[in-house]
Amino acid sequence: MQLTKTTATEIMSIGKAFAESGMFPDIKSAAQAIVKITAGQEIGIPPFAAMSGIHIISGKPTIGAGLMASCVKGSGKYNYKVKEQTEKVCSIEFFEGAESLGTSTLTIEDAKKAGTKNLDKYARNMLFARAMSNGVKWFCPDVFSGPVYVPEEMEQEQPQEPTDAEINDAIKLIGSCVGRNQLDSAWKTIPAHVRAVDSVLGAAKARALHFKLNESVPSEAEGAE
Repeated sequence: MQLTKTTATEIMSIGKAFAESGMFPDIKSAAQAIVKITAGQEIGIPPFAAMSGIHIISGKPTIGAGLMASCVKGSGKYNYKVKEQTEKVCSIEFFEGAESLGTSTLTIEDAKKAGTKNLDKYARNMLFARAMSNGVKWFCPDVFSGPVYVPEEMEQEQPQEPTDAEINDAIKLIGSCVGRNQLDSAWKTIPAHVRAVDSVLGAAKARALHFKLNESVPSEAEGAE
């Protein structure tokens, strides 16, 4: 997407005009408008589209899935096709010219694990947004000048603080596994906020390495054969 570089003076002037227009209810000051416009310029989005479609969440620019999708189609290089879209799954295939780059699929289960909000009200929209965002990151990241996110990625439930009991139980569960398949299954049952703890992650890595090393060494029975 080609975008004429806007000078700092122009950004300040445009931001002031947008803020004073009253057309953007989420903007309370010229400074907020300037931040949006600047963020848009850095990822290749013009001022008005930035004002309408960009939201700053936790210091990161997020853009609506519709704007992200239009940028893909308007890039002149990439395209996409929605292969499946229901309240249970969204699958989007990405192309560069006629060449398929791959498919981004998100299920309702994936979205729930990620803590995506509003699935009970707007499941189709939420799944499309996350599938689109993943696809852009995986297959056509150069559409934007920097990493971008959809609001649904940032507006998810805040992670819980794991208790000592949860951490100890997870480590015990990992230690009780007797094979890689069992470890993989056990890992999936551990809540995400517990898996993120360094001691739990370290225990899982150590157990996986143990299985890997043992798999490469024949057992006594195998040696006897």
